[in-house]
Amino acid sequence: MSKIFNNHYYKLIALLIILSTVPVIITGTLSYWQSSKAIINYSNDEKKQNIYQVKTNIEQALQYIDLSTSYFVRPSQTSSILRTNMDATSYNDLRNLKRDLSHIQTLEKSIEDVVFINFNKKWLINNSGLTHLNDSTYGNIRTSYMQIPGKTNWILEEADEIKIPNASQKSCSHYINLVKKLPILTSKPSGIIGVLIPTCELTKIIDQRSETDSYLILDENNQIIAQNTSNTQINESERIPNSLLDEINHNDSDGQFEYQLNGVTYQINYEKSNYNGWTYLSFVKLSEIHKKSSSIAIITILVLSILLSISIFFAILGSKHLYKPVKKLKRIVHSNQGEQSLEEIDDEFDLIETHLEQLLNKNNQLEQRVQNFVPQLKQLFMIRLIQGKVKEDEIPAKLRSLQYKKEWTWLMIFSLKIDFAEMGDKKFNKMDQELILFAINNLMEDIISPHERFTPIVMNDTQSTILLTDHLNDAEYTRFINQKAELIQKKVNELFQLTISIGISRRYKYLHETKKAYRESDEALKYRLKMGPGSIIFYDNLNREPINLVPFPAAINHQILDAIKMTDKEKTIKLVIDFFGYIDQNDVYDFQFDVILSRFLYDLFELKELLGVQIEHFDSTREITHYQHLSSLREIRDWVLYDITLPLIEELKHKNDSKDRKISDTIMRMIRENYNKEIYLDAVAAELHYNAKYLSSIFQKESGYTFSEYLLHYRLEKAKEWLITTCKPVKHIAEELKYNNPQNFIRSFKKMEGVTPGRYRAIYRKETKKNNTANT
Repeated sequence: MSKIFNNHYYKLIALLIILSTVPVIITGTLSYWQSSKAIINYSNDEKKQNIYQVKTNIEQALQYIDLSTSYFVRPSQTSSILRTNMDATSYNDLRNLKRDLSHIQTLEKSIEDVVFINFNKKWLINNSGLTHLNDSTYGNIRTSYMQIPGKTNWILEEADEIKIPNASQKSCSHYINLVKKLPILTSKPSGIIGVLIPTCELTKIIDQRSETDSYLILDENNQIIAQNTSNTQINESERIPNSLLDEINHNDSDGQFEYQLNGVTYQINYEKSNYNGWTYLSFVKLSEIHKKSSSIAIITILVLSILLSISIFFAILGSKHLYKPVKKLKRIVHSNQGEQSLEEIDDEFDLIETHLEQLLNKNNQLEQRVQNFVPQLKQLFMIRLIQGKVKEDEIPAKLRSLQYKKEWTWLMIFSLKIDFAEMGDKKFNKMDQELILFAINNLMEDIISPHERFTPIVMNDTQSTILLTDHLNDAEYTRFINQKAELIQKKVNELFQLTISIGISRRYKYLHETKKAYRESDEALKYRLKMGPGSIIFYDNLNREPINLVPFPAAINHQILDAIKMTDKEKTIKLVIDFFGYIDQNDVYDFQFDVILSRFLYDLFELKELLGVQIEHFDSTREITHYQHLSSLREIRDWVLYDITLPLIEELKHKNDSKDRKISDTIMRMIRENYNKEIYLDAVAAELHYNAKYLSSIFQKESGYTFSEYLLHYRLEKAKEWLITTCKPVKHIAEELKYNNPQNFIRSFKKMEGVTPGRYRAIYRKETKKNNTANT
């Protein structure tokens, strides 16, 4: 027995039976109680609404009649009528007054007659026409209506007791009479106007609202004005029982109470009118209300029985289905651990709990490992963001997953580079510089709060960080940026004894604009060559539209090339210093600097190739752009001087010391002077008085090329120059270089450069246009 109670399957059955039956019983009981209450409340609300609607409908009709009559008896018109003595000479006045009274009557079909009485002139006008009043009639009318207090009153009158002659057709036993004393604005009225409405018309209004409910209307004296035909409890001739009147709280405008009338208990709702003091009552038998509740009770018991049976059935059936996952887990866990049989296991959840704890421990270990990769993921996200490879709609999800700050006012990018690749006498190689940049990257994480930045990264030879700020004022923003930049420079100098320059992009709001901001910071860094080491350069402060272009120093350039050819080291050093002094003294902008220096280095490379000299680290055109990785004008000058020009002179001196070198140089000179003519080795050998085979061997040994290869190489170099600097057609270039047909020239050029001449020209122009666009 204890095993059964320990088994969760049986516990589940018991729990589901309790959970399914108890709510059903409670719900059924509450439903019956609430339904009965709702029926009563609904019935009460409905009766209140109905009686309010009856009151509103009747009052709207009465007020409309009242307003229409008031409009007719406006002071100017009334005074004129009251001064008129209706006789044979006043036919027009009589006709106009009769027409106006008829117009009032047509405004509301329930009006039976409209009477205008002039006490001064002793006449009245109604549907029957003009009647002159005798003294008796005059006295009765004046006594009955002029003694009523107030200017306007609604009076309940029996049809036989109306004092106005010929005013009633006796279509109903009672009438309500709207009596207005005239003129309205004077304290001494001299006439009245009366509007007679049969109370039967009010009953019709009541019947329009409900054919089954009972309604009763009392005037301010508790006399019955009207009641609908279904109300047979009180006759119009009877007075309202005082006990019922006592139940009506005259201090309240509406109310509800139970009252027994003729042995029947009623729910009575009443509402008083602020317009004329009438009271509107409705009668509902309580037995009718409770009759609906008893039917609900029977239905509730029947439904409860069905629901209980269904609940118990599904509790048993559901327990089997709900226990299946537990049973399956029990078998899986048991198969993975333990030798105990399934039948011997009393509490299967203890077994599952133990296994889950083991899984959670493993999961925690796995999460710890994943957390170790978060910094790498953040750096990868920053790199892809700077490269423009993160889509705009991906950014919010990335910020959430990497737990970055999601709100800021402004963003900007700090990009920094090391100004000198040396510290004291020690010169850093590329690997050393990368290590220092990564050390600076770690320093950025320490000195800038995570709330003020994203993850710093290193790309190529640049360290970049996206900073966040909430400063709205321009002065505060600039002060904040300068403080951060100066702090970074100070810390780097203290820890590494290095000078760095910092380029700062324009501020921006949205992360998907980071690629553009990175380009701005990188472009700002290029101006450090002009501004010197340790510069803090704002992209906003750059003048990217220079007015005057500095011309290329062609004279100094030619002198340097000539000095190299003459192997004059001192003169070459002086001229190189003058060349960079020219750049430094003139207002050379970034894109101009690239053009001038690239042209100068290309001339040096071409000279090296023509002289047939080999220089380490300057053996391909790709190395012409090496200066872009240097941090100052001085470093670039030293690189040109000590890594290119002086080694070129040393190699040229060594070459000139050789006899074979002189012969080889002579052949090269002849090729350079006659490349656009038909030139052959035999002709050169005859001119130099040497054997052609001997010259060929010497030339190949000294230059590394055969005569034909060197001629082809030189011609193609000239072709490249013309393609870049001129607009000559490919066909004309081929003819000038003595090719039999353009196709041979195109094949030779493509074999050497990998692209056709036309494609080579297009690529160069595209790159030039792109650089000019970026610089502007």
